[in-house]
Amino acid sequence: MNPPLSWSEKLKRYRKSQSEDYARAILQPPVKSSLFGAMRFPGVVIIMGDIRSGKTALAHEIARLYHEHRGLSAILHIPTAPDNIRRKIKKGLPKWMTIVSDRKLWTKESIVIYDEAAQSAHSRRSQSGDAVELDDLLAISGQRQQLVLFISHHSRKLDVNVCTAVHRIIWKRPTYAHRLWEREEMSDFTNKAFDFFKDIKGVVAQKKASLVLDLDNFRFLQTVNQLPPWWTDDLSCLFQDLEQSKKEVMQDYVR
Repeated sequence: MNPPLSWSEKLKRYRKSQSEDYARAILQPPVKSSLFGAMRFPGVVIIMGDIRSGKTALAHEIARLYHEHRGLSAILHIPTAPDNIRRKIKKGLPKWMTIVSDRKLWTKESIVIYDEAAQSAHSRRSQSGDAVELDDLLAISGQRQQLVLFISHHSRKLDVNVCTAVHRIIWKRPTYAHRLWEREEMSDFTNKAFDFFKDIKGVVAQKKASLVLDLDNFRFLQTVNQLPPWWTDDLSCLFQDLEQSKKEVMQDYVR
């Protein structure tokens, strides 16, 4: 009969099993999934990737799927945008999708697309009143039956409370700079995303592909998405026009 294990030996074996689970998730090829099947509702999602890699279009496609399958409306949260751009964007959206700049207007049972999230959920503002309010909203998003989609180039720009509340992380094509300057806790995952997209041949195939980290089951999924029916080059360019206003706002945040 084997002697009972000591607590230190049990702890050592537990840590080893956790390391093996972590390595397995990183090294195994991602499981193929539909985009809708890879999501979680309610929940918090971060969508990251390079400029013009399809992040915003992906968020809109997720909203379309939830509207189609569950009849949910969508809130497009744009903290700062010139009125003329806001009006033009609104004209290109379906009626069940509305634009807001005030988080108090997030309705229950909805999909919230937090576009250019680094504007008002920036890591350097983690102790501000805005960040505390956002943290409270994320904490009750499950009770309010909301799926909140944050869009950012990489997680270093985002408040840590957003990163710790997340249930899914989705990568569109990242750059080598993203893997270099990512948060340490996220670096292994972004390295995997970089290698994943490097192995996809063709610009179109890369734009359609997404790598999803399911943090509930700690596994990677790969999905393919189409563009939502209302997505046009003009609408895409309007969202790119928000980049300039984002830079102006960010200059105030980092001073």
